[in-house]
Amino acid sequence: MNVYAAIILCFIPLVTVFLLFKILVEGISVIKELIACLIGLIALIPITVLQFFAGDFFIVKGQTFFMLLVRAVILYGLIEEGIKCGTLFLFPSKEISLKHMFLYSLLAGLFLGCFESVIYIINSIQKASARSGEVLLYMIYLRSFTSIVIHTFAAGLVGMFVYAARRKELRFGVLAYAVALHGIYDFFAIMPVPLNLFSYVAIVLLVVECRIVYLRLNQSVSL
Repeated sequence: MNVYAAIILCFIPLVTVFLLFKILVEGISVIKELIACLIGLIALIPITVLQFFAGDFFIVKGQTFFMLLVRAVILYGLIEEGIKCGTLFLFPSKEISLKHMFLYSLLAGLFLGCFESVIYIINSIQKASARSGEVLLYMIYLRSFTSIVIHTFAAGLVGMFVYAARRKELRFGVLAYAVALHGIYDFFAIMPVPLNLFSYVAIVLLVVECRIVYLRLNQSVSL
């Protein structure tokens, strides 16, 4: 697979969702969509730096299943969703509905996920000499498509936490859920078959939780 074609494919979901939001969702602002993408880019910088320097502190000597899981939750779930949370607080909040905040948050996470997928693709291609073409394509699929999905919906969940916090409702369980499921996804995504199937379970649970939290918050706003 041509590296440039693979990189372009990573950004097709972003462009598609960006356009669909503007066309199909009433009141969506292109300017705020661009701001959401910028927030995703802003989050990428401290995430990369923190994970680079913090990685050595989370080297697990015993390589036990539980400790590796804890490492994934902290190094990927906590750092990535914690920084997403902080940057989403930068999003302009004046006269923004729950629906729009959720969609802009999805877009921010999607932007971040697309960039992360590019990194995985480049790393995979660099290791291509030691892998078969089928394995390379599988890694690109798993770590590109599913990584984009997990970042998108985890950001949506975190965005709703931010929305609630601005309304003086601190729903830390929502944030904790995003952190835990993101970490669980990253932990199982690198596992061999059939353990890696649990990464898909984490994605499904995250999407379902987004729906549940959205309905609860929407009901709270309506009261």
